[in-house]
Amino acid sequence: MATILVVDTNATDRNTYVALLGNFGHRILEASNGAEALEVARDQLPDLVITDIIMPNMDGFTLTRRLHAEPLLMKVPVVFHTANYDDTEIHRLARASGIQHILRKPSEPHEILRVVNDALKHPAAPARLPQTGQLQREHLQVLANKLYEKVTELETVNEHLRSLSLTDGLTGLNNRRGFMILATGLMKFARRVGYSLCLLYIDLDSLKHLNDTLGHAAGDALILRFSRILTDTFRESDVIGRLGGDEFVVLMADATESDVEAMRQRLQANVDAHNRQAGQALITFSLGVIRVPPESTITMEELLAQADKAMYEHKQRRRQKA
Repeated sequence: MATILVVDTNATDRNTYVALLGNFGHRILEASNGAEALEVARDQLPDLVITDIIMPNMDGFTLTRRLHAEPLLMKVPVVFHTANYDDTEIHRLARASGIQHILRKPSEPHEILRVVNDALKHPAAPARLPQTGQLQREHLQVLANKLYEKVTELETVNEHLRSLSLTDGLTGLNNRRGFMILATGLMKFARRVGYSLCLLYIDLDSLKHLNDTLGHAAGDALILRFSRILTDTFRESDVIGRLGGDEFVVLMADATESDVEAMRQRLQANVDAHNRQAGQALITFSLGVIRVPPESTITMEELLAQADKAMYEHKQRRRQKA
């Protein structure tokens, strides 16, 4: 599989590619701007670069020129993904720069996979914009400024609204809405390529006791710590969410039973490591696990309900043993 560098200032947009392409076996690198992407590319030598066009310190056209000026990177294909897909000037300059593919932001998973596969199999010969020195640089800067002015206000508003509507304010994880959007997309992708799914439903047993004894600030700190344990435990391609309160979910694709068991053991080991130095702020949890074969037609809501039930049964068994 290929090494693919995804460049976008928006972490949510990058995560779409990380989840999709990572589950397809590709190694994914990330950069939040053009300057960072150039350094990552020099160090890691990716097979493909997928980049936004409008970025604050180095636009996608400039990044492409800089990449293709490097002897080791001059043949690396570049794919643009942009919210300005319908701008004819973007397409004209992209063609002149040797860019064969432009993805609309957002794109459907099947379109992303089609473009990525085509770019990897049929990379374009290295091409650059006509060399007109300072005039060419000024032209690109004018274009970048024009597009940036046109979209920056809207992007600022949209980013704020997207953050509020898709992200949990305390942990930074996906909230219920964000999880449902990403998880439903991953479910569709998994069925298309024949992958099984596994949903883990996790409930923090210790949160109520901590809130009652040490206060809600301590409870919030415990939730934040557990969210970091989850991100450290699971793969970048897994979709992690906080449904609210003390309930968390993780959706995994293309994970065998042994993979899931290894993840469960790793989660418990990371929690145990926290508890050894946590004082009174101990983490205990109940866990429900539901595996879904590729041919299943279960909905995400139905899957959540089944996993919630499995978690509750696990909680009851733990209470009976206590």
